[in-house]
Amino acid sequence: MADSSPRSDNLTQEQSTVSNNPENQNSEAELERLVSPPPQNCCTWYVAAAFLVLLAISLIVTWTMLPAEDIVMKYLPHFDEPENPYLGPEAGDPLDGREDDLDGGEASADDDLVDIGDLPEEVADGNYEIGTTVPTFMRCADGEECCNGSSSNCDLRLNEMMFGMVHNSMSTEEGGFILGYNHYLALEKALVAGYRGLSLDVCNCNGILQFCHNVCDLGERMPNEVFSNTVQFLTDFPSEVIVLFIEASIDRGPISWTELYNEMAAVDGFVDMMYVHDGGQWPTMREMVQKNSRIVVFYFNPGTCDNDVCPAGFHYLYDYAAETVFDSASLNDLQNYEYSCTVTRGPGINATADFFVVNNFVTPPDPSAAEISNSKDFLANRLTKCANIQKMRPNFVYLDFWSIGVTAELVQYANAQYAESG
Repeated sequence: MADSSPRSDNLTQEQSTVSNNPENQNSEAELERLVSPPPQNCCTWYVAAAFLVLLAISLIVTWTMLPAEDIVMKYLPHFDEPENPYLGPEAGDPLDGREDDLDGGEASADDDLVDIGDLPEEVADGNYEIGTTVPTFMRCADGEECCNGSSSNCDLRLNEMMFGMVHNSMSTEEGGFILGYNHYLALEKALVAGYRGLSLDVCNCNGILQFCHNVCDLGERMPNEVFSNTVQFLTDFPSEVIVLFIEASIDRGPISWTELYNEMAAVDGFVDMMYVHDGGQWPTMREMVQKNSRIVVFYFNPGTCDNDVCPAGFHYLYDYAAETVFDSASLNDLQNYEYSCTVTRGPGINATADFFVVNNFVTPPDPSAAEISNSKDFLANRLTKCANIQKMRPNFVYLDFWSIGVTAELVQYANAQYAESG
């Protein structure tokens, strides 16, 4: 306030000088006009309101008439694909990490279908430096026969094995998926971490086959890259068998299975390693490793094959597998076993399924829920309950956020227990 008075006095003197100066031709009215704001236009607010209404209408019409998705895609950022993580066979001990006690219920085995009620202390909830080194539970001793990280797996047939199935494995934060990704880390790292099942959604994006999640340009992986990295992994680890579930996108079709097979054939060595089932007994893991038939492909949802004959090595999933409810919205839904263990897709009432697929994720993807659903107690309890309700041993355990929890380790332990039971 100390500076206000002098400025006010000076302004008064200046105004007085202007008023009394005979040479100044401005009248009092002219001075008032100069120092006062102009009168408000009576129509300004009406015009502005009308303009906003017309603008809103034009935006609605544009959004309705034009492809809204294309408009959104143009302005959303794009991310680079993850770098190829393969620099040769990984090795080393896992690092210690957090060990949260995320109990999901007390597990119990009612019969011999799943005997994973009493897990050893080394199967502990928590994470290590995952996806960069091969964990100890996936490594065989030097010179020991090995099948998917354990000698005890070699005597098991494919339909006796249990696999951790990485749900929508292409959909990762690391892989550049923008919205609703299912995992933090890339599918290649899931393989290193011990997962031997990958599910992939294939889309037709402007005539180009991509692995996406129903929406083009919000995240994609190219088939050639995924298939090349799969071959590289199997080359680095010649005792491993991988199962692929490939789903045709209903929203982003049509899908040609023949065209996807051609993508596989373009990758040196991929088709040579594809297993072709002859309709008889499923092979043992030892036989698959020895014959180098180490890629098993199942497909589902509508798609076409040239001359209605699908490529050799393409097996329609629900001719062989029964699957539980896949759209659980919460952990409570998953724990409602009468609901979540119900078989909704499979070979039919009078047919016997060779494989049992148990979904263990919530929709939409939720990492907080995954901390519980991927914990040893929740998972062991769920697998046991579903096995005993359906009288089938689980073979494929679908999960989101594979880097959370102990699914891969629990699956390996369950396979060892099953092999020991004879």
